[in-house]
Amino acid sequence: MPSVEQAQADLEAAQAAFTEAQQAERAAQQRAEQASQAAADARLASEQAAARAERARGESTDAAAAAEDARETLGRLAAHAYMNNSELTSLMQLGIADPDEFQARSTGVSELMRVQDSVLAQAAESRANATDAASRAEGHAAAAAESAAAATELAEQATAALEEASAATAEASEQLQKMREVHAAAERAAQEREEAENQPDRGDRDEGSTDAPPPPSGDGVFQRPSSGRVTSPYGMRVHPVTGVYKLHSGTDFGASCGSPVYAAYPGTVESTGYEGAYGNRIEISHGEIDGMDVTTTYSHLSAFSSSSGQTVAAGDLIGRVGTTGSSTGCHLHFEVLVNGDFTDPMAWLQ
Repeated sequence: MPSVEQAQADLEAAQAAFTEAQQAERAAQQRAEQASQAAADARLASEQAAARAERARGESTDAAAAAEDARETLGRLAAHAYMNNSELTSLMQLGIADPDEFQARSTGVSELMRVQDSVLAQAAESRANATDAASRAEGHAAAAAESAAAATELAEQATAALEEASAATAEASEQLQKMREVHAAAERAAQEREEAENQPDRGDRDEGSTDAPPPPSGDGVFQRPSSGRVTSPYGMRVHPVTGVYKLHSGTDFGASCGSPVYAAYPGTVESTGYEGAYGNRIEISHGEIDGMDVTTTYSHLSAFSSSSGQTVAAGDLIGRVGTTGSSTGCHLHFEVLVNGDFTDPMAWLQ
């Protein structure tokens, strides 16, 4: 297990990485939103350009048809006028007409031909303009479609980048949580080691020691503080968190977190609070029993249902099972101290 200093450094690094990942995700989200809006605008512009090009093509087609109709109509009118000008026809047939008289008589036909040429020129110009407008509109539509495709591709890339940034944030969050757990475990281990080093000699006696005071006459005067089964008895063991071989100074009752914890015997609550490796802990003084000063403690609680100075009876609800402090799971650590020394709680229980 890393030291508290190393765990703190790792935790700070994980926090910085998480913050950076969050910032990157926010930036990616902004880029994705902007790209999506740009793609939508480009698609709308492409649709409008395509509609304009379609209208221009229609106008070009209409202009071409109008020009063709004008040519045919004027051609028929000119032919009809020419064929029905009897004087002009006679002069042409005789070949002896006076030039001035011929010119005067042919004025109507000439005017008709001039008008025809003008109308045909205008029709051709209109057709050319419509064709040019259609060509430009088609070019604009093609460019708009290309821009829309490029904008859509950028939007897709921005969305993919956002997904990657979100995944990176989730990974950084998970790593941060792990580092928090490692840091908390390192602090608990350091606290446990410090308490083990500072523990009075009375807690370091051998498994076969006979220094523990005997229970009062008439075994089993205490009520069980929890309905859970015994998961770790009083005695020497290797500590599951620190790996140190030392006295397990109480009895562990395995029960789900939130399960009730009861006072084992009438007494006065001396203290309630967080006590390092013990986590949330209640201490109850029971006064003298058969001339011996007896105290019980209830550790690793998730909640308190009693307060310091409160008088309790055996069986009163005083707290809830938890896993605070140096703990590997939900359980109640129950201790009985006689004249300040740890003793086996099971010798006192009913």
